[in-house]
Amino acid sequence: MILFEYHFGKHQLPFKEVAINFYREAIDFVSGALLLLFVFMGGMMGYLIFRLRADNNRNSSEATISDLLLKGECNSIEFKSSFRWDYRLQKTSKEIEFAGLKTIAAFMNSTEGNLLIGVDDDAKIVGLDKDYETLRKYGRDGFEQYIMQSVSLHLGTENCKNVRVSFVASNEKDVCWIKVNSIKTPVFLKHQQTTHFFIRAGNGTRELNIQEALIYIRGTPRI
Repeated sequence: MILFEYHFGKHQLPFKEVAINFYREAIDFVSGALLLLFVFMGGMMGYLIFRLRADNNRNSSEATISDLLLKGECNSIEFKSSFRWDYRLQKTSKEIEFAGLKTIAAFMNSTEGNLLIGVDDDAKIVGLDKDYETLRKYGRDGFEQYIMQSVSLHLGTENCKNVRVSFVASNEKDVCWIKVNSIKTPVFLKHQQTTHFFIRAGNGTRELNIQEALIYIRGTPRI
């Protein structure tokens, strides 16, 4: 190829310079090709690592949800079919919301816990579609916003930081996983112009009257 370029190329260069130019251009071409190859390989490796981590995180969440479902309701786990939708009456219900909020309040007043919404009492996943349909903003974002607004309104804005909302999809059905921290200060639930105090009692939620609440607050070591 060097001889061909030397004899037939449109130049007046000596053979030595033709050979040097040929190798320099070849090296530049190979270097550029290698650079593109490395960039492509690096991008592919980064994408694969990202997907692997995402899959691991999803599998980890699903495994944890599966563990909670298998363990069943207890002092730190509660299942709710919905947060707004009454499956018996086939309509939205403030009492259904109240049931979810009192569980969150009880976890704050007792021990940290997990509230799974979209799961019935038999640990069967029913999903959140019915709740989604009642929201102005359909889907996970709208549902999380509604949960946090409800916590702020009924339990106090200062307690929003003690609630972490996430979602897990199982068999194409969403489950809302609310992790609730227990806190030092007592948390009261405001509902229909009345203030309530709840704690966890076994696998259920119990309301304390004023006297019981005072004894509990004074006598229970706060975490």
